[in-house]
Amino acid sequence: MPIGAYLSGGLDSSVVTALTSRIARSRLRTFSVAFESDEFDETPFQQEMVRALGTEHAATTCTTYDIGRLFPAVVRHAERPILRTAPAPLFALSRLVRERGFKVVLTGEGADEVFAGYDIFKEAKIRRFAARSPSAAWRALLLRRLYPYLPSLQAQPQQYLATFFGSRPGDLDDPLFSHLPRFRTTSHGKAFFSGDLRSEIGGYDALADLRDMLPEAFTRWHPLSQAQYLETAHLLPGYILSAQGDRVAMAHAVEGRFPFLDRRVVEFAGRIPPQLKLSVLREKHILKEATRDLLPPVIANRPKQPYRAPDAEAFFGPGAPDYVEEVLSPRAIADTGIFDPRAVTRLADKCRRLRSVSTRDGMALVGILSAQLWADAFLKLQTTQDATVARLRNAPEPLSHLT
Repeated sequence: MPIGAYLSGGLDSSVVTALTSRIARSRLRTFSVAFESDEFDETPFQQEMVRALGTEHAATTCTTYDIGRLFPAVVRHAERPILRTAPAPLFALSRLVRERGFKVVLTGEGADEVFAGYDIFKEAKIRRFAARSPSAAWRALLLRRLYPYLPSLQAQPQQYLATFFGSRPGDLDDPLFSHLPRFRTTSHGKAFFSGDLRSEIGGYDALADLRDMLPEAFTRWHPLSQAQYLETAHLLPGYILSAQGDRVAMAHAVEGRFPFLDRRVVEFAGRIPPQLKLSVLREKHILKEATRDLLPPVIANRPKQPYRAPDAEAFFGPGAPDYVEEVLSPRAIADTGIFDPRAVTRLADKCRRLRSVSTRDGMALVGILSAQLWADAFLKLQTTQDATVARLRNAPEPLSHLT
């Protein structure tokens, strides 16, 4: 069976591709996604690896409005609401792979979790360090340097960054310290819940549940190991490998395989001291050192740029898909009952007016839209099925002809 490889232009997929090229019996086929905007596009780095390895390469360009158009299919295949549009371009990519006659692709998933590649690991380290000098002006400057690829964050004033990334009383003692800013960002979506849903949820605290699920020895682990566990045990299986992985790949009968998540690799990485994974602020330090000779210097020394895609802007504007206005209409929101129609209307109006919105507003918008699409695809289907079963059970005629 022919096997291809996803090539994002980052370190992880480049390492996988380089190693696979050495043992492939024929010229390796690689596949990638391109974007219109330089903020998201990594084509130059992908092409650098293609030239270095001589792979036979194919790419699909996913426009902002392609994302909006594909999003309902992505939600149907994910079978759950999602907070990001990033699975949509990978849905298009798996379609390209299938069209080229491939059913299996190797990817770089897992390296960031196993070898400490995410910016959140560096961010948590800085936040812990800065908590010792909470009034220091350089704290926000240092955090700003972590995210050069986020224009909306770069545009924020120093005070905003200091408040957003700052530690509140008790944070340092919280086992979820590394991820608290992320959890606070995503919790913004709860501001749009309907009154009925708020009443039903009551005082439920998801973070308290998560703390109760942590391993007994968790608080005695190194802080980096704690952060890696939270990423690996929770974000990786539910999102990276599912909604953004298997679900959109198998939508086109493509199977993803993940060398960095091989049991032996994970067990080996678990024995590596944390300071060799995150050396000062150099992510994946040991992986970079071990694979330096495999890659062109521009790839080997490239700063981390996570895979991202346009969010709220994919759903508004002259090229936006028609379904958005219907799905977000006050009537549709009220019928579903999950969100408050007036609050959603205000958010949608904000997204229409502004060229770009904050990360938390963008995630809230995508979450609301995906939940509405999910409800339309599955809850209404279940209601129809239940009604059909009830009618059949009450039918006066024997049902033997249906078997």
